[in-house]
Amino acid sequence: MRGATRSLTLAGSAAAIALAVAGCGDSTSEDSKSDYGATSAAAETSRKAAATVLPGEAVQCGPGPWGLSVVVYTAKGPDFCSTATSVANDYAAQRDKQADGDIAVTVDNIRWVCGERSGDPNPFQECASQNESADVIRLFS
Repeated sequence: MRGATRSLTLAGSAAAIALAVAGCGDSTSEDSKSDYGATSAAAETSRKAAATVLPGEAVQCGPGPWGLSVVVYTAKGPDFCSTATSVANDYAAQRDKQADGDIAVTVDNIRWVCGERSGDPNPFQECASQNESADVIRLFS
């Protein structure tokens, strides 16, 4: 009889543990589910908003030297295109005098280092600001 009692006690304990574990599967209430959804939506909105105002956003500035397109990566917006075009034109003038290597140009008291960079699949011309690391001008075909 003792063996049967132990078996029943053991079986009862196992059943109680199984019920307790099964009950742990999803204890979220409807309130906590809706809070999670609101938090996720707010986080997603925040991520999208941040993505639109990141520094270094590409701004198309139009045609430049050698028939290439001038694109500036800056947080300063399209107003920076006049500076970018001036840098590109000064670089082109210097490049006519020096066929190889990097070229330094200065526009509005800002030093830029320009040269050809490897691209995939095509190389491109790039000028990087020595004063503001977030400002980069690229010339693309």
